[in-house]
Amino acid sequence: MSQKIYLDNNATTKCDEKVLDAMLPYLKEQYGNPSSTYSFGKDVKNEIMKVRENIAQLLHAKENEIIFTSCASESNVTAIMNAIRMNSNKKHIITTKVEHASIMETMRYLESIGYMITYLSVDSYGRIDLEELKKSITEDTCLIAIMMANNELGNIYPIKEIGKIAKEHHILFHCDSVQAIGKVPVDVQEMNIDTLSLSGHKINAPKGIGVLYVRSGIPFIPLIFGHQEDNRRGGTENVAYIIGLGKAVELLLKDRETNDQLKQLRDYMETEIQNHIDDVMIYGDFDNRLPNTSNIAFQGVQADELLLMLESFNIYVSTGSACNSKLAEPSHVLTACHANLEEYSPIRISLGKYNTKEEIDFFVKRLINIVGMLRRKK
Repeated sequence: MSQKIYLDNNATTKCDEKVLDAMLPYLKEQYGNPSSTYSFGKDVKNEIMKVRENIAQLLHAKENEIIFTSCASESNVTAIMNAIRMNSNKKHIITTKVEHASIMETMRYLESIGYMITYLSVDSYGRIDLEELKKSITEDTCLIAIMMANNELGNIYPIKEIGKIAKEHHILFHCDSVQAIGKVPVDVQEMNIDTLSLSGHKINAPKGIGVLYVRSGIPFIPLIFGHQEDNRRGGTENVAYIIGLGKAVELLLKDRETNDQLKQLRDYMETEIQNHIDDVMIYGDFDNRLPNTSNIAFQGVQADELLLMLESFNIYVSTGSACNSKLAEPSHVLTACHANLEEYSPIRISLGKYNTKEEIDFFVKRLINIVGMLRRKK
């Protein structure tokens, strides 16, 4: 198979052709500024409002609760900084040891200026303990920040229960939902989520567009000041990318079968691998896992060697989060799980809607040969 086989969809996804087609008019003909008072700009603003409606429908939110940002990292940081500024007399935050880098780095900064951060531990499957969460809450707690689904393991966390705990204690709850959007149902009302982030490039929209949901009634101080987004996020709207995101969300709302297909393909892949390769370790919570994600290791085989060998066949997987790929440190997620990374060094395989059984068969065949060859070299 000469074409590339892309199996790293948790890092980014291919932009859907329908998304590109929807964007192009706003890069060519309909380029008016949505803040303009004339119809050439107002027409664009009306289209942006339609996108807001789509996203609100996806999240079970209200249109005025949707704020467009440049990416989910900006959304995460904005939500966290807003929470601490709105509760300036409280200096305690609860998160987990397995959050995305944008959360972890913000927490490290806050620690450096005097905040107390509780990092909830995880067990060997990457699961959190809700009793530990309850015991960690103090009168000084101003925010709970826990992701909906983990980008490396694929674990889905009990967000509804976490939201209930936060609400009972009158604590703001922020949820990084980047990996979950389009793969699991999200209802911000039922889940008691106060702020939420999502990213376009994880759902077949372009890079450079994200969303921050902020529940109505929550006081809000912008990270970037300006009159756009109802005075909540300054800067001229990235119109074409907002339109692209809207189209991607529209496609998600119409497509209810892809996740079942992804799960079948992922489970088939894992079964084939385990049937043909000995001493395989699959990390994560099998009972609560994204349908597309597999974090898998082969005893005695180093992930970086395996990744390079697969790339020689135009097969692309990762060794963990793309946001941390330049770091020499082991995965903070798997370290938190107390994984034996010396013996079982994992690769992450994350499927997308364009992957086929033919690609998986080709990948598994090459994987079997490469693992055998690398083991024989030992």
